[in-house]
This record gives sequence, C-alpha cells and structure tokens, in this order.
Amino acid sequence: MDDYQAKELYSQSRARAGWGRIWAILTGRSRRLLTLDEITAGRTVHPHHCCGVRMVSIDRIQGTEGRSRDFDCDFNPLHERNRRRWLNVAMARVQERSLPPVELIQVGDIYLVRDGHHRISVARALGQLDIEAEVTVLQMTEPSSRTPAVPSDRLAWQSI
Repeated sequence: MDDYQAKELYSQSRARAGWGRIWAILTGRSRRLLTLDEITAGRTVHPHHCCGVRMVSIDRIQGTEGRSRDFDCDFNPLHERNRRRWLNVAMARVQERSLPPVELIQVGDIYLVRDGHHRISVARALGQLDIEAEVTVLQMTEPSSRTPAVPSDRLAWQSI
C-alpha cells in the first residue's frame, strides 16, 4: 500500500461514517461509541487491575474513555481533523513499523479504548480481526433502579 492507497482507505472509512450518520437518522439508532461515563453512571467502580498485553477481538471494542465524538461505533473517523494522524498510522502499518499495543478497559464482555483509537480505526479498515492490547479490567456494582440503563444490546457487563 502506498500513500495513494492509504488516502483512499481513509476516504472509504470517512464515507462509511457518512452513510452511518444517514442510517442513524433513518432508523433512529445511535451509531456513537459508548462512553465510560455512561457505563459507570450510578455504579460503584471497584479498584481495577491490569491483565497485561493480549490479543483482543476488534468486534468486542465498543466504547471509549473519552473520544466518542471522533469515531463512530465502527471506529470510522467522523471528522477531517483525524485525517493526518489516521494516515500516519496507516502508513506505519503498511511499512510494518512497530506500533505499541492499544490501551483498553475491559468492562464485562466489552472493551473501551483508553488510547489507540486511530490504530483500531486503521485495523478495522484493513479488515484486521484482532489487535494487541494492554488491558485493564474494571469491575463495578449493578446500577441502582434510578440509574438510566445503557441499552442492553450494547453492553454485557459482569457485576461483583
């Protein structure tokens, strides 16, 4: 892949984001990433622990610690401001340069991105199924009955 192909891949990813926005409007279904704040709202978060580096299925990465406005739920970039960084990551991947593992937070069966949004976006665009990640596990109590629930189809979490 050369510079032209990387730019084309980025354009395709941005186009998928655009079509996703239209689909969201037509269906009334959100296409945004879950946020850590949404998941932890009304719950008691217990001390977390690191599980080290492991391979994680990209399909299980469904949220973010704080960049929900930059990528959609499929990690397509939503804004042109992501272009330069995205292309740099894509070219590094093509040139087989070593990239650090992404940093993920595991909550039950899903993962949220702490660091590595662009690396995940490029990996998805390239059709990669798994990604190397440094994982931190978060455990929390079940929400109180007054807490608005995150849609169950978007979150399966374990309580302690």
